[in-house]
Amino acid sequence: MSATLTNARVAMSGISKTFGAVQALRDVKLTLNPGEIHTIAGENGSGKSTLLKILGGVIQPDQGQISIDGQEQVFPDVRSAMKFGVTVVSQELSLVPHLSAAENVFLGHNQARNKFGISWADTNKSCSTLLKRLDLDLDPSIQVGSLSHNRQQLIEIARALSFDTRVLLLDEPTSALDPNEVDSLFRVMRQLRDEGVAVVFISHRMREMLDISDRYTVLREGQFIDTAPASDVDGNWLPIVRVDDLKDKFGAVNGVSLEFFPGQITGMAGLAGAGRTELVETIVGFRPRHSGQVFVNDQWVAPTPKAMMHAGVALVPDDRRAKSNFLEMSVRENLTIAMHNLALAKRSKSKESKIVKEWVEKLRIRTQDIDTPIKNLSGGNQQKVIIARCLQINPKFLILDEPTRGIDLGAKAEIYELLRNLANDGLSILAVSSELVEIFEISQRVLVMHAGVITADLTREEATEQRVVAAATGEGNG
Repeated sequence: MSATLTNARVAMSGISKTFGAVQALRDVKLTLNPGEIHTIAGENGSGKSTLLKILGGVIQPDQGQISIDGQEQVFPDVRSAMKFGVTVVSQELSLVPHLSAAENVFLGHNQARNKFGISWADTNKSCSTLLKRLDLDLDPSIQVGSLSHNRQQLIEIARALSFDTRVLLLDEPTSALDPNEVDSLFRVMRQLRDEGVAVVFISHRMREMLDISDRYTVLREGQFIDTAPASDVDGNWLPIVRVDDLKDKFGAVNGVSLEFFPGQITGMAGLAGAGRTELVETIVGFRPRHSGQVFVNDQWVAPTPKAMMHAGVALVPDDRRAKSNFLEMSVRENLTIAMHNLALAKRSKSKESKIVKEWVEKLRIRTQDIDTPIKNLSGGNQQKVIIARCLQINPKFLILDEPTRGIDLGAKAEIYELLRNLANDGLSILAVSSELVEIFEISQRVLVMHAGVITADLTREEATEQRVVAAATGEGNG
């Protein structure tokens, strides 16, 4: 399924884009073939959405060329791209809330007409046909603003299908959909592919990418890394973090190899003494290593906490009092200490206060003020401060060891919601927990550890209580 400039539906080359001082894309290339589903993979901030917006005419590149069916084109706006069959469905919905579903789907184009003007009966009928392709049983005359977000997302996709689309760009289309709606969307994507449409897909959900893709292109920090057909892609091609044959100096970790993927919450189960805490502390450099290596984005990282933090690996330890909190220090000081350790920037106290207040609001940290000693906060709010500290470094891989130990049910639910939102934004998360219910609640993938080794690596669907307990006691290999 190799693409060339002569047979590609789309060929982009030398694409660069800056926003102020930020270089979003640097000399990126992309080829799209007719009749393929092509996933653009990469962590949050890698430039995926920017590249799609350039192809869809939403924004213009600073440099680079776009060719459609071998002819160079310039797309100064969305309508220019649509004239060549390029349609983009972005994360930000562009529906008009007070208009009907049919009016939104055919807004400004393709309404059925008769001698009196627009035939809304026929237009509604055409809309119903499109909605049924998405398994959406909906009155086309219903006002869009009254619909749930996930149904609005499907209306947005139906609008894209209403054009003579030859290149369909889907930026996080599944983020608000339930599993049945995702299945319906994937069925339509495959149908369009079989009809010769080039479909581009962005998702942070690894399983979705593996399920739907014919080819992948990887971006990292705004640069092209590689492209390959699905048949050439294995577990080492897409992970954010790779752990190879890791052993600690004291024999608690006995040769662990793992990969962790963007947008995935991995839960780790195991009995006391299985080596779970020892493993994560060895990964981040808090525990001395006997052998083995850790790679972040295919780059080897030295086994020290500072090197791991610089590489984007952050740990929320299992014992807040002993390993995380500086109890006599304020919320402000606890939250910002990672910034100072990494020398991210010199900030005035007023700027620092603004940053801390933003995190307090974002994570709903309940505190009298930011200069309150952290020891005065509840356990759940102390934990949120530590999580905020880790998020300050903009991590690629967040590890939480016993994320809700000693926390009430309300705070647990808030932390679960936070973790799901972070994963939806592309963060790779490893949550180690003694509570099997917690692991089942938040994880898409479940690891089980026993006697210093991984004894099971399961999808959430495979991870039954019986299988996890058997792997945790060494009675089965999962």
